[in-house]
Amino acid sequence: MKKFILLSLIFISLKTFAQNKALKVAYQVYAKQSKEKPVLKETFLLFINNHKSLFINQNKIISDSLFTIYFNKMKHESKNSHVINLRNTEDKKTIKKYKYKLNWIVEKDFKNNQLTLQQKAFMSRIRYTQDLPHLAWKLQDSVKTILGYTVKKALLHYKGRDYVAWYAPSVAVSDGPYKFWGLPGLIFEIYDVKNDYHFLITGIEVKDNIVFPKDYFPKGSSLMPLVKTTEKNFNKDFNKTFNINNIVGNTVIIGQDRDEYAKERIKKIKALYDNPIELNED
Repeated sequence: MKKFILLSLIFISLKTFAQNKALKVAYQVYAKQSKEKPVLKETFLLFINNHKSLFINQNKIISDSLFTIYFNKMKHESKNSHVINLRNTEDKKTIKKYKYKLNWIVEKDFKNNQLTLQQKAFMSRIRYTQDLPHLAWKLQDSVKTILGYTVKKALLHYKGRDYVAWYAPSVAVSDGPYKFWGLPGLIFEIYDVKNDYHFLITGIEVKDNIVFPKDYFPKGSSLMPLVKTTEKNFNKDFNKTFNINNIVGNTVIIGQDRDEYAKERIKKIKALYDNPIELNED
């Protein structure tokens, strides 16, 4: 049945899509976020309706849902105690199965021409809203097949990387993974020429309506504050989250200078993000 759904969605016009049709698209994402660490491989979902889309890690949706269920369960079992502890429980082990390291959340608001990106930055969340980027695509003549769809080639230079994209004109939705959009068809595959970042479609469903995950932009907290910034200041504010107090806190350091310990930790943690998808502001 699933295979039938994947292969039967051959033609979607903009007209029928606008009439309360929506898409749920799955992508396998390969990301070399660190120069020294192995490539990360995780699944993202792209939810699209007629005026908005959301690109989010599948495991985030699952882990957030499980945490809510288990938190309410523990709250009930604690008889409304102010102390609720998920440590050393089978529930916590279940949540850990859905850990993820790629944590972009990208919302495109086509009605208001805006894009919002949120990302975890060490012990903080960082978010900004920008105009939908103008992407200078160069359409090519090459074609190939992905999931039974004929897709066409396009080239793009964006934020310091050169990309090859493959889009399906028969799925007339001008959207894609991450910030990518603007082609005359849904993006099925896109990768930079160094293959540091690669997005490949693995499934597509057409629905009458899409319910976006609840509270997909988490609010700030004392443990994980929200830093609001701009696209221009993102890298600067991202680096600010790697400060000594965030690294050490109240930890007691034995046999090593506190600042020296913090600098070593900051260096190691920053190395996990030293090959970002956006290299510059061009």
